Amino acid sequence: MKKLLVLSFAVVSVLTSFGAGFGLYEASSRGNAMGGALIGKTGDATANYFNPAGLTDTTNVSVYAGMTLINPFCDHRVNSIQQNKMNSGWFVAPTFYLSVPVSDDWVLGWGNYAEYGLGTKYEDGWALAWDTTETTIEQYTLNPNIAYKITDWWSVSAGLRVSYLIFENYAQPLVGGMPFFGPTLAAKSHLKGDDWGLGYSIGTKFKITDTVHAGIVYRSRIKHNIEGDFNMPATAVSGAVSGDASAKLTLPSSITTGVNWDVTDDWRVGATIIWTEWSTVDNIDFILPGGNSYRQRLDFRNAFRYGMGTEYDFTDWLQGRLGYVYDLDPSHENRGTTMLPAGDRHIITSGLGFKLTEHLKFDVGLSFICMERSERTIANHKPSIPPAFAPTSTWRCRNSFSYLVSAGISYDF
Repeated sequence: MKKLLVLSFAVVSVLTSFGAGFGLYEASSRGNAMGGALIGKTGDATANYFNPAGLTDTTNVSVYAGMTLINPFCDHRVNSIQQNKMNSGWFVAPTFYLSVPVSDDWVLGWGNYAEYGLGTKYEDGWALAWDTTETTIEQYTLNPNIAYKITDWWSVSAGLRVSYLIFENYAQPLVGGMPFFGPTLAAKSHLKGDDWGLGYSIGTKFKITDTVHAGIVYRSRIKHNIEGDFNMPATAVSGAVSGDASAKLTLPSSITTGVNWDVTDDWRVGATIIWTEWSTVDNIDFILPGGNSYRQRLDFRNAFRYGMGTEYDFTDWLQGRLGYVYDLDPSHENRGTTMLPAGDRHIITSGLGFKLTEHLKFDVGLSFICMERSERTIANHKPSIPPAFAPTSTWRCRNSFSYLVSAGISYDF
């Protein structure tokens, strides 16, 4: 029983770290700066992400490579007691795209990007260390696409999404303690695992007028059966524990729609709406070493993300960009986790584009995320532990911010 108690807390700490909205939308520096509003018209190889049907707008072989650096942090309290600031450092989201026209109507494309990811780090022994102390999730999508121009005003696309997911977690599970004091925090446990999954996307693009373009993209669910190794050092009441652990997680489907308008030859605007089926992350089933199973309820709700952006050509070689995004938090108020600060997000975006030569372009972007103040109930759902030893706590977050710095370079052959 003591071993099962230890494993329950350690492994649940890892798996519930998936429990907030962990989508990534930083697909290119230009896209970041315009609030992701490039669904109707992209014009280059980054269409592999925004709307692969837009690849039919490219007439030459085009390549793009870039990255986004992300730094989240926040102040937080547990039961009105101030905790040390959560600051996870900087994380990197790399991107690569290729567009290859094979005829006037057919275009092949390839995209490498991250659709999901997160990182949190708290001090050892903090008030909710039994929930999580440090978690990193990395996801990469390999995305071959094919696009076809049916008419001069209508294009369609289809693509595979090969998803590679990695997670790593350090936690401080509870272990049995003195009779009158109950369990105490153990040394850090460590769990790391990975998995490959497969999904698809389909898209369409309409040229409504010479200056107005619209598009829709559907991305399917992707099922992951994550397998990894679990290790925890020996404690005063339990020997060292190690073995295999696994978890089943379904990444959500989504529908993205957007419109772009060339107001003048120098000025462009766009808007986009993303609906994500976060309700697929309603629970996570996992198997502990020794064959013990557990279901962690999360009860995510479906959520929308709204984005808009504008782009202006100051000169033949310099563009300026601005955007705004409102991103709704899908997490459940009474089933919160400490994976990421909860709360709806307001994102202010900006960037510059430089035309270095006739075929070479360089983009930079800077975004600022401000999360609304939030309060979540962090409850003990582990049936093997008396609630008095891991009571329900109120977790309040404020001053929750993130900085995003991006850069990318593209070349048309």
